[in-house]
Amino acid sequence: MSEAVWNCVGSQRPMVKRCNSLTASASQSSLIVDIPCEVFIDICKFLPPLDLFTLSLVCKNFRNWLVARSNFGTEQIWRTARINWLTHLRSPPNGMPEQCYVFLHLIELGCQFCGNGKIDPHGGLPCEIPARIYWCFRVRCCQKCLLERTVTSKQIKEEGKVHSDLLRILPHYFKNNRPHIYWRSQVEAAYQEYVNLDRKDFDKWIYDKSIQLEEQNKIAAACAGSTQAELKKNQIGEKLKMLIRKLSLVVPNDANRTQRQVEVELKRCATYKKYTTNNNNKANFLIRLFNEDHWDLFQNLIRQEYEEKRKYAALRAQQFDIFCKTYSMVPEKFSMKDPIIKYLPYCRSFKTPYWDVTVPLEDNFLEKELIPTLCNEAAAIAKRSERTYPITTLTYALSLRNRHLFHCKLCENIGSPTPVLAYKDVKLHLQTQHDVKNISMKWMTTINYLAVGKSILKRDSQVVCFFFPLDD
Repeated sequence: MSEAVWNCVGSQRPMVKRCNSLTASASQSSLIVDIPCEVFIDICKFLPPLDLFTLSLVCKNFRNWLVARSNFGTEQIWRTARINWLTHLRSPPNGMPEQCYVFLHLIELGCQFCGNGKIDPHGGLPCEIPARIYWCFRVRCCQKCLLERTVTSKQIKEEGKVHSDLLRILPHYFKNNRPHIYWRSQVEAAYQEYVNLDRKDFDKWIYDKSIQLEEQNKIAAACAGSTQAELKKNQIGEKLKMLIRKLSLVVPNDANRTQRQVEVELKRCATYKKYTTNNNNKANFLIRLFNEDHWDLFQNLIRQEYEEKRKYAALRAQQFDIFCKTYSMVPEKFSMKDPIIKYLPYCRSFKTPYWDVTVPLEDNFLEKELIPTLCNEAAAIAKRSERTYPITTLTYALSLRNRHLFHCKLCENIGSPTPVLAYKDVKLHLQTQHDVKNISMKWMTTINYLAVGKSILKRDSQVVCFFFPLDD
């Protein structure tokens, strides 16, 4: 059946044999095909769900009568069949059509795409793995068809075609710590809608889609048989997501941060953490008692706390931008021995900016004013008599040994560079991959100094370093 018929994504016509007598009658425009709708509904009230499904394949009229999404008579037919024949099923949640709900529960039909796992009620014991219902996608399919029709979040990111925000508004399936699975046709449809979207409408479109997804997830959870406690917990989780999403659209965004980065900062606010920390059982219980007034107050407190710390957060973001800009000028303008490279974190203008950090930095200001100022301050630091450790030394990097700072020089020499590794990991790499017995960090490794800069900013930060890559 098509999506328009059964409200199941990408579903093809299920592989079910038609009754020969019915198809023959249908082809001859027999009396049963031409009966009035009211009479047809009365007859269908006595049929089990499997027969109703088979009957829907006979002709266009029967199909329209049996799967019409907004027809009260259609709902009544399938509701009666469920109550009379599928006594173990409870009523579907609001928003789930009765016909789609019952159709997906007809496990004996097997996979709705290929028919694998079909169970013959009059045959022997089932010998195939039965199809599984994926309520988030509203499909019933086998593992093979699931793999053919879905794509993982990892695959999507590797392709680099789809905007990351789109994945957050699409239904997905996940298990344990594996990558999220998305229905391929839904991803493609959302991408096409995004491409044709006016940029000024993007935030509203994302918000509306998030609301739709929240409702779909509630329906899917209810269909999957979640307990009331689980449903309440999921509802609170979705409420929190939408609240943070809404706040991220209205709070000030300094230093050109992405919306995702602002959301991370909002979640670090004390009030949010107080009521969402897993080990705080009392707070977890209290948040379930929130009414709408409580939620409004909760939102306002988070916004106030965000306002109090956002300037400091913007400072950290701009400090990282300065690091990136400075190290991008090596070796064209600076060498690794220049004072600005060795002493940048110690410079007064770097630690205590004289400009408004809430305003994004411009390249013209960076190159013509700020970096020359930092060069002069770094040169003065280099001339001091007191000992100041350059951040470009191996000694300094080893003081941050639990951070990912090192590359294997042996791999680089053969044209196979390694990712950035921690101290113990690069030593293990040298021992296992190159069979090195006596390791010399000075001659066998190189240091990623931009990673050193990240570590310096992270070490004493009062806020989460959202301005770094989130997977760092």
